[in-house]
Amino acid sequence: MRVARGHEDFDFPWTPGLLDLPPAPPDVLHLHNLHGGYFDIRALPELTRRVPTVLTLHDTWLLTGHCAHPLGCEGWRRGCGSCPDLDRYVPVRRDATAANFRVKHHAVGASRVRIAAPSRWLLSMAEESGLFAGEREGRVVPNGVDAQAFSPGSRTASREALGLPPDRAVLLVAARGVRDNPFKGFDTFVEALGRLPGDLASGVLAVALGYDGPPPAAGVEFRGVPFVTEPAAVAGYYRAADVFVHPSLADSFPLAPIEAMACGTPVLVSDAGGLPEIVTDGESGLMFPAGDAAGLAAALEALLGDGALRDRLGESGLARVRDRFTLDRQVDSYLEWYEELAEEYR
Repeated sequence: MRVARGHEDFDFPWTPGLLDLPPAPPDVLHLHNLHGGYFDIRALPELTRRVPTVLTLHDTWLLTGHCAHPLGCEGWRRGCGSCPDLDRYVPVRRDATAANFRVKHHAVGASRVRIAAPSRWLLSMAEESGLFAGEREGRVVPNGVDAQAFSPGSRTASREALGLPPDRAVLLVAARGVRDNPFKGFDTFVEALGRLPGDLASGVLAVALGYDGPPPAAGVEFRGVPFVTEPAAVAGYYRAADVFVHPSLADSFPLAPIEAMACGTPVLVSDAGGLPEIVTDGESGLMFPAGDAAGLAAALEALLGDGALRDRLGESGLARVRDRFTLDRQVDSYLEWYEELAEEYR
């Protein structure tokens, strides 16, 4: 009944007994995204009293009355209520967003949980939302990728394996449900393709990994490919591409552009969310304003017309990933934090 009134579903009776499930009490409890009806956030104060706990944010759900990304809405700054889009993921049936906001913020406020975020952008939003009242500890721990699975390789061999033409300029976008995901900016990408000059467009093949359905009227040859999760298969697509495009309207710290950079592929990303912390514009990739199809088209034209620029950005992007965004580096950061927390609770 409460869900029908717009309240989020926090009723998961096993949450208070979470620490009793393993044969011995854990040294540290690490939580990730808590939306989905499998965790009662109201149990946070008791859980964190017993065991040091880290909660990694992957989106803004914890900060808002229901949505994973508020886009341009500023309601989260004032406690939500009068929500302009109840259908935005994670959807609710009616506007109980102010009540949802209070439940989540009260649970965090009454707990000893530490907050991690993959980007300074997301951690700053958490601070601005009031989630850090009481001098709560927070750290930025960037997402990392497996540098063994995602590494440079032969573009020719990758195209041959995937059945892609050797003589076309291949542009790649990739996301699960890329066509229908409201945050991924696929419409911006399609509109930008239609703005490319005819002589350039005639030599382009756009590949969308995670796309099903009829091809859009993109102004270039378009190929949709079912989504795959096996790292070697995904890496093959990155290596086959001349440019990887990530046109998101909202993103915290996505793995896809990091994976592409790790394969030595030049990337072109929007400036949404934490993306400017991944790509330094003009150095390790190119950037355009989120939702700006004209800006994306201009950047595509510059990249497709300059092989030396693509090579330079690809090499610089690869070096940046190896220096900052490897899975080993991410794991080491968390393990060091775990040791600090465990010692504190002894």
